[in-house]
Amino acid sequence: MLRLALLCLLGLTASACGQRGTEEVLKWQQVTYDVPESVLSAPDAYIPIGNIPMSGVHYKNRVFVTVPRRRWGIPSTLNEVVLTPPFPNTNPVLKPYPSFELNELRADLQPDANRLVTVYRPRVDRCDRLWFVDTGMMEIPNNFTIVQRPSIWAIDLKTNKPIHRYEIPKKDVDSGYGLTSITLDVDPDDCEKVFVYISDLQTYRMIVYDYQNQNSWRFVHNYFFLNPLEGDYTIQGIPFAWDDGIFSIALSRPDPQTKFRTAYFHALSSNSEFVVSTSVLRNETASKRGYHGNDFKLLGYRGAKSQSSIHALDQETGVVFFALVQQNAVSCWDSRKPFAPQNMAIIYKNDNDIVYPNDLSIDNDGYVWFMSNSIIKLLYTKLDLNEFNFHIWRTNIKEAIKGTVCDPAVKPNVDTDQRTGETSGGDSITFLEFNDKHGPGGGPHGGWGHGQPNRPGGRRP
Repeated sequence: MLRLALLCLLGLTASACGQRGTEEVLKWQQVTYDVPESVLSAPDAYIPIGNIPMSGVHYKNRVFVTVPRRRWGIPSTLNEVVLTPPFPNTNPVLKPYPSFELNELRADLQPDANRLVTVYRPRVDRCDRLWFVDTGMMEIPNNFTIVQRPSIWAIDLKTNKPIHRYEIPKKDVDSGYGLTSITLDVDPDDCEKVFVYISDLQTYRMIVYDYQNQNSWRFVHNYFFLNPLEGDYTIQGIPFAWDDGIFSIALSRPDPQTKFRTAYFHALSSNSEFVVSTSVLRNETASKRGYHGNDFKLLGYRGAKSQSSIHALDQETGVVFFALVQQNAVSCWDSRKPFAPQNMAIIYKNDNDIVYPNDLSIDNDGYVWFMSNSIIKLLYTKLDLNEFNFHIWRTNIKEAIKGTVCDPAVKPNVDTDQRTGETSGGDSITFLEFNDKHGPGGGPHGGWGHGQPNRPGGRRP
């Protein structure tokens, strides 16, 4: 028991510890929808195998579940589930949010500012608004279709009414392909002062939107690119290569004096974490400079096989949570401690049910929510709709970190950052032929990887 406790403290265990405080809330074999029967019975309107959920964002007694249109037969892209204890709720029906009309595609696939095409990972702010990007795209393998310009939306969660839509101009991005995660920087005292940071994993850029001034811009930095040493993955025994760039941005609490935050960010195909002040991100001139000096910094190295999809920082404790795609796990790190694997701990690991943890967010009730969507099975083997493929869990933050190295009350295990990983014994670069290169939810070869889809934009900038 003493040895196990020590391993938990060091963050070196697999599944024997770090499970406390975690509860499975929702699970599906396949997703179904609360839409008119005439819709479901129409040809190719609902094809279960292609309906892969991408988010599980909690607000009060609701969870927002998105299904991007990356296959034919998806009736609604933005949906909600009303929670009904006891948990887990099994195969709950998705209700289009805020209405089916907003989610229903036009039959002629013409642009329509009053409809949503594809939504990935929405976020809720402190002012009871749901924010998200509509990519405006049908990402069907071999049949990519740009239906309309990508746009940033806000919905009032008290009235369930859309209150804002900003169409991202062509100067910022050719299409919405790759705009799969957003981060909200809301002023602590003024709900009208909002900056939205959007990861463009496809072109290795960041898009910044200034809500108050209705202005947006895009810029590049070398730290937004993948690390070619860390683009190889093995999940469920399946080897593959992804090349996704900047994937997730997490924000600290505002500095009491400057009011700016620290932005933590990483590419999916990387085991490193980087930081920059939002004073740079919020300034169009500063962010678009050709040379940034020391504005952007390498924070450190998470450890081997620690590629992370989404991460988030808890504003109360200062603890960051990472969804680790190769470890079927969620880890934590106290942002006051040096950034090193020895100062991180696994809070939940599930080798059976976590097959690509693709989303993670923190609610206003002290819980971290995360989901797994088994997309790896769909891409590379077979998705069996008789099995439970999609899961959403929640973890009480204070209970999960208590006594671990992530607990602010616990001393760090090491006092220095780990800047790099081992240079021998496992790191390698693998070059794959074009036809073998499968992408996840980004990458230059079509996301879903089968065949040779026609990429929007024509080339990688």
